[in-house]
Amino acid sequence: MTPGKVTPSNVVHAKDNAEREEKRLAEMMIPKKKQRLYSKIMYSKKKTAQEARVLAEKRRQHDQKQKQKLKRKKVETDMS
Repeated sequence: MTPGKVTPSNVVHAKDNAEREEKRLAEMMIPKKKQRLYSKIMYSKKKTAQEARVLAEKRRQHDQKQKQKLKRKKVETDMS
């Protein structure tokens, strides 16, 4: 970086970083007894979100296959 040049700051990125930092600090302030419960809750939330993403991806792939089958059938019937 040269003197006299202003580097553009990404306001959205800085805001996200600040929010993440605040959340991390708030989590650090949770007592240990409640922190274990909190970590279990967060783990289950992440797990269910991951399962939902996997199922959504499977559904998307299935719908694509069905669409291709319908196209093939339509082309075959048009040619006949």
